[in-house]
Amino acid sequence: MTAGMKVSETDASSGPAESLVSEVAVLIVGYRNSQDIVDCLTALSHATPSPAFDIFICENGGHDAYHRLVSALTSDGGPCLRGQSLGIKIDSNTSRFTNVQRLALRARSSNVWVGCASDNLGYAGGINAWLRPLSAIPSWRAIWVLNPDTQPTESALAALHERAESGRKAMVGSTILDSLDAAHVRFRGGLSWQKLAARDVAIGLGELLNVSCNIAAVEDAMDSPSGASMYVTRWCIERIGFMDESYFLFYEDMDWGLRARHLGLGYAADSIVVHKRGTTTGSAEASSAIPVLSVYLQHRNSVRFVRRHFPWSVPLRVAVSLMYALRFLLQGAPNNSRAAVQGLVAGLKGEMGRPKERMAQ
Repeated sequence: MTAGMKVSETDASSGPAESLVSEVAVLIVGYRNSQDIVDCLTALSHATPSPAFDIFICENGGHDAYHRLVSALTSDGGPCLRGQSLGIKIDSNTSRFTNVQRLALRARSSNVWVGCASDNLGYAGGINAWLRPLSAIPSWRAIWVLNPDTQPTESALAALHERAESGRKAMVGSTILDSLDAAHVRFRGGLSWQKLAARDVAIGLGELLNVSCNIAAVEDAMDSPSGASMYVTRWCIERIGFMDESYFLFYEDMDWGLRARHLGLGYAADSIVVHKRGTTTGSAEASSAIPVLSVYLQHRNSVRFVRRHFPWSVPLRVAVSLMYALRFLLQGAPNNSRAAVQGLVAGLKGEMGRPKERMAQ
């Protein structure tokens, strides 16, 4: 029926596959961070009744991480119960999952599908691994891409849905905070690309949360929703296609948003999402502790991004990366300085996708 998924005989009594997917599909990509995902799903359990949603998780960290995640989700006090039946079978010829389990949220009637990726697919690959089979199921109208280390408030999804519907927006971003009691904003909606500086900046960074903002001005400045919370309509995906997996990690959200910008980007100010920032990659730590792989990919992919969207600014981007390398060096992080330069060179050479040799180190 769909690429990589089909209804199993054990689930025939519950109707066709489309009955298993609600109006919104929440997509989460994890990498050996089961507690983050438990916290995220616990928060989602308290969401307002409408719109209805189901959750689709891709675990990129291998079989052990997959089984730890399922165990954590279904443990005593966990947010999920095990489903009565799988509901779908895996077609080994087309699927990117080696195993899938169907769970359900304890607190509401939402399915939770947990897939074990056949390999580390990267962020875009993890999203697309679910988007491809979902594309053949007609019942959903939008996806909500959430970072695994986020905790949305009760009305976060409802506010995104309302802005997309009322404003005919292709993608919508949230108000991102560093903590629930934060007085200042991390993102208003998402990112803006500074062409003359060849870098992205967070819209509204540091602004007081309780001060009203100009929604229209935020939307006009947006080049992409924040990847921590991206509400993307089905009609948008049908026009611009899936996430670009060539980035593997970093800049895939910015690329997707910029591709959708002409269709309309929105900001739902009342969609509050707490983002712990970088617990998966470690980038929430001091600059000297940022994983070398993250630095490498950020600078490699920045070159790919500007070549695609702003080719005239490649020399500017080279200068920016070299300045970051110098800053790392002055901060006592020579490995990160080296990674920034190596990533820059790899980007100029056209490297893309998973950096297999570096990930093996």
